[in-house]
Amino acid sequence: MKKNVIYLNDWLAIHPYTTVCSSDTFFVELANKLYAACHLEELPETFRKYLSLYVAAYLEDIISGLGLWQGFTTAHSRLYGRCLPFYPTGKDYIKGEVNLEDVRFIIWNTWQKAPYSRGYVNPLDTSILKQAQAFLPLLEEAYEVAPENELLKDYFAGYADEKEADRKLSWLFGHTYLTEPSMLPYIERVAPDDRFIIPTGPLALFLHEWIELLAGKQAKCWKSVPRLYQEEKEMPETVLQKNAEIYRLFTLWTGGRKIIYLNGYDSLKRFLVEILQWPDDENHTLPQMKSCRNFVLMVDEQKGLLLAKDVCEYIADTENPYYDQEEASQNAFRMLTEEMLCPPDLLHYCIEKNLLPDAELPEVGEKMLVKLNADFIARHSLLYYYRGD
Repeated sequence: MKKNVIYLNDWLAIHPYTTVCSSDTFFVELANKLYAACHLEELPETFRKYLSLYVAAYLEDIISGLGLWQGFTTAHSRLYGRCLPFYPTGKDYIKGEVNLEDVRFIIWNTWQKAPYSRGYVNPLDTSILKQAQAFLPLLEEAYEVAPENELLKDYFAGYADEKEADRKLSWLFGHTYLTEPSMLPYIERVAPDDRFIIPTGPLALFLHEWIELLAGKQAKCWKSVPRLYQEEKEMPETVLQKNAEIYRLFTLWTGGRKIIYLNGYDSLKRFLVEILQWPDDENHTLPQMKSCRNFVLMVDEQKGLLLAKDVCEYIADTENPYYDQEEASQNAFRMLTEEMLCPPDLLHYCIEKNLLPDAELPEVGEKMLVKLNADFIARHSLLYYYRGD
């Protein structure tokens, strides 16, 4: 067996307290057993340690009634009608107990979010399954004897004061076994108030969405926490009027369609000047776009004009003459995973209308998995760039 490499301080780093409680020693020992059984050599050692801690914390969550895993699977079921992405759950899947599919997901989530250079991780990679199968007996054995962490039971049911509420929300945002992976690259740069507008975790949920899942009927008390529930910003009337006029001119020319595809900068400039009646000067005709191949323009009555560049080849819309199936097979997946390549509203539209049928996992060529999980993949990969304003 490998020498212990995971220590109490490592365990406490993914917990909301610093004083050792009676159950912590058990789970540190479990984390070291998991690390000894972790043979996922593709994952750097640092992240194998993280993985071992996260899997131990998953068991602690189930045993102690924290509710993170239950909240995640509940939210996923509401969105997509099934407990988990990628991994079908059969009759052997028992909610509230240790499951192979859960462990596979935690392995994939940790690996995919690990901030080091590599391609997109195939959720069906056999090494993930083998690693989950190696972890499972250890978890099943521990499940029978693991002590509850009494500090975590109903942890989000309430708070004593604003300071405690802030501590709990900070932990939930970026330091639990389910939210830390998504925040690792960003956490040092996130200002305190930004926690309320940046979605976190595998489903890119906002903190108030997490709280509603975790606190249940007690969630009402959290409404008094400043900024947790953000009020929708009202657009100035002048902006709304301008956007409404853009919408009117756009749909008048298209016959009611809210999306068009243009080839080359000259076509874009003509549309802006002749159809939308924008001034013919460099402040309005987007000369910085001259090198782009093509454009997608989308209009909303309140938001106005949305523009995406160099993605026409990937969108299988009958109104899009520039769609290229071969190009889509090679690059459409990028729309789901590459920040700022595709504006959120357009990506939502493409997923909802099934306009990315040829998006496939890089190197693997798997399309059906992508089709069934496209919205999840976008949430998981893009976070704020999919769910933000």
